[in-house]
Amino acid sequence: MCLIAVIVAAALLGGGLGAGAALLRANGPTCPRISQAAKLPLRPGGGRLRGDIDGDGHLDHVSVHYAPKSRASCGFLLVVRTHSRVLAVRVPEWYKPPQDLRIRDWWLSEPFLAAVVQLELHRAQIVVARSHGASVVSVSVYGVVGGNLLLLHLPRPYQYALPLFGTVGTGDTNARCVRGGPLILLGRGPTTATGRRWFLSRSEYRLIANRFWRMRTQTIRSSLRRVNTLARRWGMDALPFTGCTVARGRRL
Repeated sequence: MCLIAVIVAAALLGGGLGAGAALLRANGPTCPRISQAAKLPLRPGGGRLRGDIDGDGHLDHVSVHYAPKSRASCGFLLVVRTHSRVLAVRVPEWYKPPQDLRIRDWWLSEPFLAAVVQLELHRAQIVVARSHGASVVSVSVYGVVGGNLLLLHLPRPYQYALPLFGTVGTGDTNARCVRGGPLILLGRGPTTATGRRWFLSRSEYRLIANRFWRMRTQTIRSSLRRVNTLARRWGMDALPFTGCTVARGRRL
């Protein structure tokens, strides 16, 4: 974490405090305008990926920008440069809410680009890493809906951030997918305190407009040995979003 803090601090000192200051306007004195997002500095470690996000047949450029003098709740922005225009949306971050840290004090690696995936037939979506713990990482999915770049609604109980991984002893999750959809969420965990009985679930979701809708769910309850055998067959141990990934960024 110290190394990350040093890298971010160096970027802030040399990467455009003066240039970014002129862009800090609407939505409060320290929040940058969405229309000016592409002119802000690139987020150090945020990554750059390409994919057809708006579905026009051309590869678009995806990146994370930031306003060094802003706060984490409004100063990180996801930017997509398409063939004909620039789209942007805020990626709000917090550390132990309601704290709203200044970005110059932000030491965490998130937000960064994790992947571009294709969950619709003719356009792709963006997976952004949002937070991490000892064994779990959370991601959000963004896409173009009605000409706007939006945060897509994940299935309940997740809503906006999907947790991935976990521990074998207490339960874990992963996301698989098929090019063009559906999104497949896998979950595994114990059903008894003794750990003798376990469950494995597989749920399929279709992206319709700005929301993922559950189409079907299959749940198996059995011994840990049988559950683990089936989990490997279903791809629980694969990289997240295996099956529909167009481009990968930093590893989660």
